[in-house]
Amino acid sequence: MPKVAFHLFTKMKNHPFTVAAFVLGVVVGFSFVATGSEPYGVVVDEGPVYDGQKKLIDSFVKAFTAGDAEGCVKLYTDDTIYMQAELPMEVGRDVVVAGYQEYFKSRTNKIIEMAEPISEVITFGNMAAFRGTGKNIEETPAGVRMTKTYKYMILSEKRPAGSWQMKWDIYNYDADYR
Repeated sequence: MPKVAFHLFTKMKNHPFTVAAFVLGVVVGFSFVATGSEPYGVVVDEGPVYDGQKKLIDSFVKAFTAGDAEGCVKLYTDDTIYMQAELPMEVGRDVVVAGYQEYFKSRTNKIIEMAEPISEVITFGNMAAFRGTGKNIEETPAGVRMTKTYKYMILSEKRPAGSWQMKWDIYNYDADYR
C-alpha cells in the first residue's frame, strides 16, 4: 500500500463513517469504469434520461406539496436510502413511508410554493445521478411566510417498465430553519 494511502487509512480508522464513505466511493468509482467503448458517467441536459429525472422530481414535488406520503414513497425503490438534513438515515421503503406519514401528520406550515429545479444529470447505464437546489415557501398558522432553501442529490434507477425511482435521496438545508 502506498505510504500516502496507508497514512490516510490509519488516520481514518477511528472514524467508521469516513472509512465507509471512502470505501464506498472507491468501490462505486471502480464499478462504473468504462469497459470497451461504452461511455459511463455522461452528462445529459435533454433526452429520455433527463426527461425521466424531471418527471420523477416533478412527481415528488406534487406529492410532497399535497402531503401525500404514499405518492412520495411510490417514487422510491424498495431498498432506498433517504438521508434528510440532521436526521438519522432511513433505509427501505417501509421506513421512508412511515417517516413521511409522521411528517405530514405533524406538519403545521402550509406549503405555498415548492420548486426543485435540476442543475445536472449524469447517466450511467440504468442509473442516473442528478442534483439541484430547492426552495419551499411556507406559511405558518399565524400567517407568517418563510422561505427555506436547500440542495439535493438523487441517485435513481430505471425500472424494467421504463420509469425511474429514487434509490438514494439526500438533501441539506442552506440554513438552520428551526
